[in-house]
Order: sequence, then structure tokens, then C-alpha cells
Amino acid sequence: MAKHYELAIIGAGPGGYVAAIRAAQLGFKTVCIDKRETLGGTCLNVGCIPSKALLQSTELLARVQRNGKELGIDCSDLRYSFRQMMDRKKHVVKSLVDGIAGLFKKNQVDFIQGEAEFINPHLLKVKKGEQTEEIEADSIILATGSEPIALPFLPFDERQIVSSTGALSLPQVPERLVVIGGGVIGVELASVYSRLGASVTVVEMLDHICPAMDKTLSKQLLQVLQKQGIQFHLSTKVATAVVQPDEVILTIEGNEELRNLSAQVVLVAVGRRPYSSGLGLEKIGIQPDRRGFVPVDANLRTAHSHIFAIGDLIDGSMLAHRASEEGVAVVEWLKGGQPLINYMAIPNVIYTDPEVAAVGMTEQDAREAGLAVLVGTSFFKGNPRARCSDETEGLVKIVGDQQSGRLVGMHIIGAHASELIAEGMMAMQKRATLKEIGEAPNAHPTLSEAIKEAALHALGRPIHL
Repeated sequence: MAKHYELAIIGAGPGGYVAAIRAAQLGFKTVCIDKRETLGGTCLNVGCIPSKALLQSTELLARVQRNGKELGIDCSDLRYSFRQMMDRKKHVVKSLVDGIAGLFKKNQVDFIQGEAEFINPHLLKVKKGEQTEEIEADSIILATGSEPIALPFLPFDERQIVSSTGALSLPQVPERLVVIGGGVIGVELASVYSRLGASVTVVEMLDHICPAMDKTLSKQLLQVLQKQGIQFHLSTKVATAVVQPDEVILTIEGNEELRNLSAQVVLVAVGRRPYSSGLGLEKIGIQPDRRGFVPVDANLRTAHSHIFAIGDLIDGSMLAHRASEEGVAVVEWLKGGQPLINYMAIPNVIYTDPEVAAVGMTEQDAREAGLAVLVGTSFFKGNPRARCSDETEGLVKIVGDQQSGRLVGMHIIGAHASELIAEGMMAMQKRATLKEIGEAPNAHPTLSEAIKEAALHALGRPIHL
């Protein structure tokens, strides 16, 4: 006999587990189902969190190597332990996974490990090995996330040809690493292994990296990463690959010329696709589009009004915090609320060094939308706090609408951009004007003063320019 719940959530990533906790807080009898033994999904187990742990360790290493002498730090005998970095990464992941399990227990959310499949629109079969059980639910949220895209001629073996998952669990630092794809995942993991001494080459089909980024910042990030020793082949594609026992030989094509690259490890980071395999959506009349995304309405409902889809499973930016917001919105709506997600206020971050962060429209987006654009910039090299911390690389770029005076986009490349962008997010959320941002009294000395200065620059009255 099927066990009955008011809400069943398939997927325990940032969308699913956050939705489950909020649903339980609102009084729903809730179950969360995931094929992994541990909670947290791709982001926590093999994505965002482990990559940021490695980025933090290697950034500290690189910064001391690069700037230690100038800062008065003797680093002549500086060494690192790759094993310890990996052990710390595992500890960070475990502590957060255990924390979510504790929150499930505290809020009385049931967790079932197994693969869920629809029997009918209200009934799920959950299989774990040879065991199966049935779950009946009044409402269901699909939060299964996404998976890395492999190249047809380079299937993942997670040893020589790796996805981001494999790249975060390499047994040792490769001497030569080729990264196929110059997007967020590609440049972040290229940074990790370059800092550890690997010779890293990035191959990108476009003529620029991180295509969703404002072009001003994309260009500067490319220059910075090149100075850090990462090689880039832009407007270039991988034509063929030969996998040998100890190396991979890639033939790349750019400017109608062919050349070979050899690597011990090849990271394929060409994107991710929605994960819906095995759910049995076809049985219940839910048809993903040609890219694999599940169609939903404004309230995130699928073809069945009681079945919702969120996060990477639906069209939009593949961001953990976006999925969390959508998960909460669904359960609030089920409880009778009227939640509203301001997608323009959802920030995006690249955790390179310097970091890159953005919220809202790029300058190009704003112009293409027909806005009379106001643009202001402020460089960290003129910021006192940046001078003190020797973090002068980068800038703040603000994009405003001349007619309304409002902020429509903020773009930062520089130290702690991931934290600074919160000011832009709140300004977008509250529909703040450039005047309000420019007249806000920032503490001195702080990096955030660059945001104020950029707003004043856009208004034509900068102080420090």
C-alpha cells in the first residue's frame, strides 16, 4: 500500500531540500526523494561547494606566492598538500550534508533514497536496488537538476576524460590539463589546477569567454587569466580526439588551421542539460522541449496543475539559489500565498581570482531593449581598501536607465565581488535609482565605495575620477 504525503519532492539539491524544509515549516507532510545517499544534490556533493573549497585553498596559495614578498610575508619555503586540500574539501561537504540531514530531522521531513518514477500523476514508484516502495502525493515538485554534457567523440570515463565531477576528485594534479569550454565551470576549474602548477589550456568555440558576462568584464577576465598562465584558444573547436593509455591527443581547429594538443586529463565543460531520465514523464503526458527543459507556467506548474518543476529542470539560468527561490515560491503558493520571484535580481557569480559577479542587464542587453543607457565605472586601483589589501585588479560597472533613473544592471570584477554584488541585488529588488545608490553613505575604507563611485560616475558627478 502506498504511503501518502501532501507533498513529494523528487531531488534533494538546493531547490528540493529547501522546498522540503519550507513545506514542512508550513505544515505539509513532506517527503524528499533522491538517488544519492546524501542530501544536497549536485551542488553540495559534486559541484558548487567542493569547487569553492578548492578555489579557496588554491587562491590563498597563489596569492601568497604572488604577493607574499610585497606584503612582508616570507614564502620561500611555501609548499602545499593536494591530499590535504582534497580532505578539507570532503570535510566541508560532509559538514554541510550532515547539517541538511539535521534540518530534515528537526522539521520532520522524510527522506527516501532511491530513483523515483511516475506510475500515474499522483503515484510514484521509488526503487533502490531490488527494493521498491510506492509514494502517493497530493502535490509533487520535480527538482532533479542537471547533468554535464559529454561530447559524442569524448565520452566521460572520469579518469582521463572528466566532467566537473571527475575534475573535483582527481587523485593528483595533472601536468597538462586541457579544458574544453570557456564558461563558468571551465574557467573556475582551470584556475584551480593552474594555481597548483598544471599547464592549463582552455579551448573555446566563441571569440570570448563566459558569454553571459558583460563584454567589458569578459575581456578583462580573459586578460587576467592569461597573465596567471592559463592559455586560451578562442574561436576554436575540437575536431578529433585520440585517447591513449597515458595521454589524450586533441586536434583543434581555429582560423581554418589544425593543430594538436596533448594532455593527461581533458575536462569537458561545454554545458549542462536538464536531468529527467527515468522519471517516466511520458507516462503522465509531460513532454520536455527539444533541449530537455520541462515547460511550466508562471506558477511553475507543468501540464498537471499539481506537479511543479523548478531549477535546472526548467528554462533559465542554472543557479542553485534560483532553484531555492523557486522551491520556496511553489510551497508558499500551495499554502495560498502570492510569492513573486524577481528574476532580474538574481545574481550570477564566477569564483575566479578576481571574482566576477553580475545582476540585471548587461549594457548590451539594455541597449538592445531600447533603453537610454547611463553607464558608470569605478576601478579598484583607485580604491583605498583595495590598495591596503593589494587587491586592485578589476572594476565596478553600473548600467542605469536614463528615463527612470533606476539601476538596471551591476557588474563587478574584483576581490570579493560575490559579496559586493549583494548591494546590487538589493538595489534591483527595491528598484533603487542611481541617485539613491550614489548618495548612500558607504563605510570608509571599503571596497563597496567603488559601487557608490560608479553610480556617481553614471550620473556625471564622480568624486574620485
